Amino acid sequence: MIRPMRRLTLRWSLTVLLACGLAGAGEQQANAKRPADRPERLEMTVRASGTAAMFSSLKISSPRLASRIAAAERRPAERVDCYTDLEVSVWETDDRKTVYRLERTGRLWDEAASKLLWLPPDASERLLRYAEALRSRHYGKLMDWNEARSIVGRKSLFTIVDLESGLSFRVQRRAGSDHADVQPVSREDSATMKRIYGDKWSWERRAIVVAKDGARIAASMNGMPHGGDGIPDNGFKGHFCVHFLGSTSHRSDTPDPAHQLMVHKAGGDLRRYFDSASPAALASSFVEALNLKDGDMLSLIWTGASAEETAMLSRLLERLDSIYYARAGKLAQDDDGDKLSASVDLPVLVRLDGRGTLRAKLRFELARSSPQSPWRIVGLGSDHSSLIP
Repeated sequence: MIRPMRRLTLRWSLTVLLACGLAGAGEQQANAKRPADRPERLEMTVRASGTAAMFSSLKISSPRLASRIAAAERRPAERVDCYTDLEVSVWETDDRKTVYRLERTGRLWDEAASKLLWLPPDASERLLRYAEALRSRHYGKLMDWNEARSIVGRKSLFTIVDLESGLSFRVQRRAGSDHADVQPVSREDSATMKRIYGDKWSWERRAIVVAKDGARIAASMNGMPHGGDGIPDNGFKGHFCVHFLGSTSHRSDTPDPAHQLMVHKAGGDLRRYFDSASPAALASSFVEALNLKDGDMLSLIWTGASAEETAMLSRLLERLDSIYYARAGKLAQDDDGDKLSASVDLPVLVRLDGRGTLRAKLRFELARSSPQSPWRIVGLGSDHSSLIP
């Protein structure tokens, strides 16, 4: 895992109560037989990124499941395929716990010890059911713009929840046919939105959940007032854009890659999105993840990065102020055909350590095992040694 940034203080949480039907018929018997020193407290937590202040948690009181985790065989493992947004905490005592990652087959990964816990199939299946339920509550639903536009109709009011900070504010859709043009409802709403962007307006895309009438829809927003106004005295001169799955900008019939990346992040669907992405889309997503300093997202994009390449990226992220794709307009998409290898050159504008803007080019080498297999990054270089040595 590439984790260059310190986790922020938690500001918001959604606690999901354990449903009685999930607890299992054997819980009371297991509880009666439980030794006094056997751990029984578990908690599953989901975050959109490793630095997100917003999280959702599921508290699990299950002595039987905890005992199976405690008794599980631990095998050394170098690489595992884990959910990057999930953690499972098991308390040994009231003040001591072990934190695991959930592997996609339902095993638990002890990252500190580099060991994989081999659980019985029923325990693994149960953890995966909990994970699916928790992630569905945390993220928004991926909904095509043609459907979403009927829920957030013109002049409708709805709430935007930022998946990183957990802050929320109210908006009204004023216009827009290819996406939603919206405005904060009040000065307080505008102030909250500005806090989300570090107290300065920005074109940066952010993953959000749009909440209206019980619906929670995955979306993306930018944070720059522009264009027409319509709500007086709300402290926001103009409108900003909210994009949904498949929505486009006013000047293009192709979805904006950065907005679509954030839509899939808001839907908890990044892995599938990257597995179906073209080489050009993977490359542009990589640059966006670098700019966001999102180590979890980078790990999902460059799944085969070696320890040396991971260390190189961590050093780059420590020095990086910002990085952007240097060409305006849509990113050219590849006609992949049956090719098994590809190269993508991306011109970028980079700021390192507060210095001036550097123009450079990133070169991505990609490969796949068959025309039906996902593209994977197998090499990364640059024409500027201060960026990629």
